[in-house]
Amino acid sequence: MIEKKTFKKRGKNKKSGKLRIGDDWNAINIIALSQTNPLKAVAEFIENSIDANARNITITRGREHHESYLRIVDDGDGIPRDDEGQPNFKYVATHICDSIKRQLKGKGAQGIQGEFGIGLLSFWIVGEALSLTSTGADGKTYQMHMKKGSPNYMLSSSRALFPEAGTTLLIKPLLAGVRQLNGEKIQ
Repeated sequence: MIEKKTFKKRGKNKKSGKLRIGDDWNAINIIALSQTNPLKAVAEFIENSIDANARNITITRGREHHESYLRIVDDGDGIPRDDEGQPNFKYVATHICDSIKRQLKGKGAQGIQGEFGIGLLSFWIVGEALSLTSTGADGKTYQMHMKKGSPNYMLSSSRALFPEAGTTLLIKPLLAGVRQLNGEKIQ
């Protein structure tokens, strides 16, 4: 015989609350390390390019100064700009799991690939450091730099003779398992 229990809601005994993250940095670590397939990580980067309306995406796996790297260059819209016309890297770095794409999908946008706001963290399973480059309305080139396992990001800018539209993502040095990926596997 299976015993059933009935629970009745009682006004004064009812307790509720809202879930929240207790340790933000620990949660970011867990999210970043939850991705285990470097090819899936590369796919996340490509989806970001597609969502930025890129028509051309170039993926290069190479070696420079005895360091292996992965570079993804697109001709898309670049990083969305802030009120001053600069790529809003601060928003990208401080809104993990709060994707602009999910908001756009909620407003009816079609054809958007990502929606979780964690794709950038995928670089942790590809390499040690990430540089993300995009131009501003002022013709300067802006970069965001991140290192695997670090809660910090750095921003820098420089003048470009011919600023390019789109975004360049550079990850270096590559982790040992990723160095074995060839163009055919990445394709």
